Amino acid sequence: MENLKGSILISTKDIQVIEDCCSKVARKELVGLKDALGKEKVTVKDYCNYWQLDMTDVINCLNKYR
Repeated sequence: MENLKGSILISTKDIQVIEDCCSKVARKELVGLKDALGKEKVTVKDYCNYWQLDMTDVINCLNKYR
């Protein structure tokens, strides 16, 4: 597995890159995810586990923009 560049925390911008959506949709998704997980900060791993995404694919996608 490739190493993730930058922070392990997922941001609104990261969600925009992964989902190809606008910042408003990405922000709503992040807030909803934080509520669902009961966490203030969400990692890329948390995001992948929640949405059942392959972590390697997500890391490869994010590394292009970090």
